[in-house]
Amino acid sequence: MINQVALVSQTERVTTAQLSVASAAIQRQVTRDASPIWDLNATVDAFDSINDVPIGYWQVVIKDTIPVNAQGVHENDANGQPFALVEFSENWILTTSHECLEMLVDPSGNRIVTGNSVAPNQGRVQYLVEVCDPSEAAAFGYTVNGVLVSDFYTPNFFDPVVAPGVRYSFTGAITGPRQVLDGGYLSWFDPQSNHVFQLFVENGQNRFEDLGEFPKGFGSLRMFADRNSSKERKAAEKTAKPKGLLLTGAGPKGKQGSYDQAVRAQAKALQAQIDVLVR
Repeated sequence: MINQVALVSQTERVTTAQLSVASAAIQRQVTRDASPIWDLNATVDAFDSINDVPIGYWQVVIKDTIPVNAQGVHENDANGQPFALVEFSENWILTTSHECLEMLVDPSGNRIVTGNSVAPNQGRVQYLVEVCDPSEAAAFGYTVNGVLVSDFYTPNFFDPVVAPGVRYSFTGAITGPRQVLDGGYLSWFDPQSNHVFQLFVENGQNRFEDLGEFPKGFGSLRMFADRNSSKERKAAEKTAKPKGLLLTGAGPKGKQGSYDQAVRAQAKALQAQIDVLVR
């Protein structure tokens, strides 16, 4: 089955051209990087508005601001399909990549894996499968087509013990099972207490939080967990990018880097050849 994802901008700060750059990069990430690891089959396309999106697409909508408890993937009450909201920032493509990957791996927001808890004295728990959260900081991203996209963990992330030669995240930034990198977090459900817990790592320090009992009829486990992590996610987006990257200017208007200059030089050279042929 092929899942179809639509990117739509509802902010003037993201143009159609920038949205096309983002969709091309995320499409390549999904096809080349995530599909072999998570058995995905998906398309990612840009559209001018939600009115232009064909029926059946899962939509990711970029806006100037979004409610704190709306960041992440949600189920559309009208048709049961997932969708995501992304708040505009300098790293909005990184966030869009994050949301696309997590929506494709877990459309319902309730996919779990059982394992030993990372919290002391807690026994067996059910981890929420959010493939980008533990290494979500911009510092651990990588580039596709010159665009910064999110790292993501592999199914081996939930292995019981570390093993040599095993890949725990696509970039290799995560080096062992259930490891949370600086600026990232991990969420799980404890069936004994019916409480949801999270581990945040900030400046190398672990912080455990008890979110309380998961309310009946609340919706997805991801919605409940994301309600508590919006502040940390926004902070993670602002961390320093990996050094030496030539990023596209598919972010705020008016900012162009060396990569953009190279792209424009290539376009200028090609256009000159086309002009010669059509004269």
